[in-house]
Amino acid sequence: MKKLSLILFFLVLLIPFVGFSQESSFENKFVEARSKLIALDSDEAFRIADSLLKSSDTEIHNIRAYNLLSFLHKSVGTYSLAINYAKHSEKLSELSGIPDFKVRTAILLASIYREIGVYEESHKYLRSAKVNLKGVNDKLSLNQLSNEIMQEDAYNFIIEKRYSEAIELMDEAVLQKGYIDNENPFSLLLRSKSLMIMAESYKLNGDQNKSIALLKQVLDEIYGVENLIRPFTFQLLSEAYINLNELDSARNYLDLLGPYVIGSNNVELKKRYYYSEAQLNKFKEDYQQSLNYINKYYELDEQRRNAAEILGNQIVKNSYSEIKLLKRNNTIMILVLIFIVCFMFLYYFLRIRHKSKLISQNDIISNDLEPTVEPFLISKHIPKDILNLDSQISLETETRLVKRLNELEDEKFYLSKNITLNSLTNKLNTNQKYVSYIVRKYKNQHFNDYIQNLRIQYIVTQLENNKIMLDYKLSYLADLAGFSSHSKFTIAFKAVMDITPSQFIERLKNTI
Repeated sequence: MKKLSLILFFLVLLIPFVGFSQESSFENKFVEARSKLIALDSDEAFRIADSLLKSSDTEIHNIRAYNLLSFLHKSVGTYSLAINYAKHSEKLSELSGIPDFKVRTAILLASIYREIGVYEESHKYLRSAKVNLKGVNDKLSLNQLSNEIMQEDAYNFIIEKRYSEAIELMDEAVLQKGYIDNENPFSLLLRSKSLMIMAESYKLNGDQNKSIALLKQVLDEIYGVENLIRPFTFQLLSEAYINLNELDSARNYLDLLGPYVIGSNNVELKKRYYYSEAQLNKFKEDYQQSLNYINKYYELDEQRRNAAEILGNQIVKNSYSEIKLLKRNNTIMILVLIFIVCFMFLYYFLRIRHKSKLISQNDIISNDLEPTVEPFLISKHIPKDILNLDSQISLETETRLVKRLNELEDEKFYLSKNITLNSLTNKLNTNQKYVSYIVRKYKNQHFNDYIQNLRIQYIVTQLENNKIMLDYKLSYLADLAGFSSHSKFTIAFKAVMDITPSQFIERLKNTI
């Protein structure tokens, strides 16, 4: 009996150590996959993440494993899976009621949607993160999550070309107190990431030397630590040196970047690497190699646009389901209100009418129907055929079509050479009359002019933003903009911009 008691006593003592060992094992594997392996060996990172999910025995481990898998899929460009895993984490976070995980998952979803260009959803999740941040009690977690939200805000400023605001925000993030935990290397990486975002903002704002100084500071801070921040810093350094025409330095950093591009399989890193290689080869006058890299860049960008289209369609579909449910609920409510009003009127008519002389029902109706304001005057500028359709198309359908058309514009549907009124009609899931009506009313153009203007504005933006393209042949630019021939492109460009594409390119070159 004594022996049994001693055995039980030692078992009880061992239980906390076993639990600590399991927690420590999970944490070590999580950090290894999230930091080192995602930069050097994405396949191994996925293997570890899958094993962590399968072996998770607590709610918190489940949430973290789902977040890790989501982050990994985002990194390699499988965005649908990234969102699915993040949504699983979101549901578990809601059930757990732990605000820290709600915020972390919302930031992750905001970054995924931002990366693929679905900005409305990205902003929605970022707002959710800011709301839930108020419920975080742990001071260290609060400061770290606040720092991550600031970084996401800075990326949005960069997208909107508000570089000075991004720099100010990241300067504030770097100087923020209470987010660095010396025992946790992740918190130190937060500071390095803020410096990297600041450096990118300086580069885009034209201050290459300031950008380079900050990027070298980042490399010093993360010395000996493998993380995706390192290859992204190499890429930004190569681009800054290209902008300064210091091509040997740019080549050195691109060579350092190469192994990470292969090992991490990070889609955003690949895109940036291809773009930098295209720029460098253009400066070295190897135009064929430059074109090869720029084509690889656009292939990856096309994958991103396709992912955005698929996810955008799903979001719209879900929104319609919600609208349909809301409409049904509103209909039920209206019917209930009508029943109550009828009941009250009947009560009044049967029980109260003997107390006063009633005004005739016809007088009441005629008074109620008299207009109190002048009828709305329809603009004379809207064509007669549009006025006729205006009475046929429902407000719900019109709103849906306008929203979807704007989404298709963001996805650059007009770059397809096969785009016609009929194909656009199929994309919008409606009829040609309605499409023509929407384009005429909201874009103030006929269909062909509308497509032509979008294509020319697209290629103008590309030429203004990507100086590397100024040396490309007009036939390539015509193809890129969706025109079937060089001559059609030139005619359309002249019609929209009042100068030929060659004159426009020459003018841009003179401003560099």
